[in-house]
Amino acid sequence: MSLDQWFFTLGLAVVVSPAVLLAVLGGTSLLGRRVGERSSAHLTEASVLVGLVAAVAILVLMLATGRRYVPIELGNWVAIPEQHFHFHLKFVFDRLSVPFTILSFVLCGTIGAFTNRYLHREPGYNRFFVLYAFFLMGMVVSSLAGTIETLFFGWEFVGLSSALLVAFFHERSNPVRYGQSVWTVYRFADAAFLIAALAMHHVTGAGDFEKLMGAGPWPEGQASISQSHALFVGLLLLVAAAGKSALVPFSGWLPRAMEGPTPSSAIFYGALSVHLGAYLLLRVSPILDASMLLKLAVITVGLVSAIFGALAARVQTDIKSALAFASLTQVGIIVVEIGCGLHYVALVHIIGHACLR
Repeated sequence: MSLDQWFFTLGLAVVVSPAVLLAVLGGTSLLGRRVGERSSAHLTEASVLVGLVAAVAILVLMLATGRRYVPIELGNWVAIPEQHFHFHLKFVFDRLSVPFTILSFVLCGTIGAFTNRYLHREPGYNRFFVLYAFFLMGMVVSSLAGTIETLFFGWEFVGLSSALLVAFFHERSNPVRYGQSVWTVYRFADAAFLIAALAMHHVTGAGDFEKLMGAGPWPEGQASISQSHALFVGLLLLVAAAGKSALVPFSGWLPRAMEGPTPSSAIFYGALSVHLGAYLLLRVSPILDASMLLKLAVITVGLVSAIFGALAARVQTDIKSALAFASLTQVGIIVVEIGCGLHYVALVHIIGHACLR
């Protein structure tokens, strides 16, 4: 096979492996034939290993060949010519997406192995792993998305699984109420995301990030839209990122999310999900560079969130809430780094903080 064929095959394996896990666990649950605990554990391990090995192989090939941008095109899945809209499925492997994808597989694999023992003989064991598969699929799609509609697809998977995991212990009132609270905040943030996606289609005629940010591998691209358009789209995406990463004024849902099982609190709200908003800002960082007002807004939101998180963490009465606000402090600092243009510093900070949590 040629080099491009190797990239396509490996890239497809990265995306398909969590999709197969979701299809098997979700499909059997819908049919009323639940997979046993041992089988679920083996399927999860196999899915994570296949995706991780494929992602690492792509990283090795990119380093060996000097390639910094590898797109995987899967064509238009929905096209509405009259409205000038199409849902273009595209995945991109570059210096941002590959490390974040590998991080997602490593941390999800670790917590999957832990949960297999932690929830042993728990009535909701199968339900947890179905939601786990939803989350893993969402993180991989969001990390590799090459278009804003593909990113929104993964974004919704992460949001749905996160809210349902907060309400995992649905026999109690607090988890259900807090799960609804998380879902409400996500709906507000997702509305801003959708408006930004529509504005992006209107301005550039497509949802492709390459159309929006110009040619050149991340983070060297330059926004191809005007300063006013960059400010409008960027502020909407900042609202979306703030909702997903629990930045001020949406910070209230983060300690409530700790009502979920300990594995989900650790990996989703402490390590991966809470960083997804910062990842979005990194992905669209060329837009931030096009508007000084937008950069100041990002820095302000990050700084206020970091200060609020640091102060709130010191007055909590339980360790989970204290850890939640400590995570918020670090995410706020990461957002400040993104606003200051320190893209690689922010990426390393995300990886280090996620592994620590």
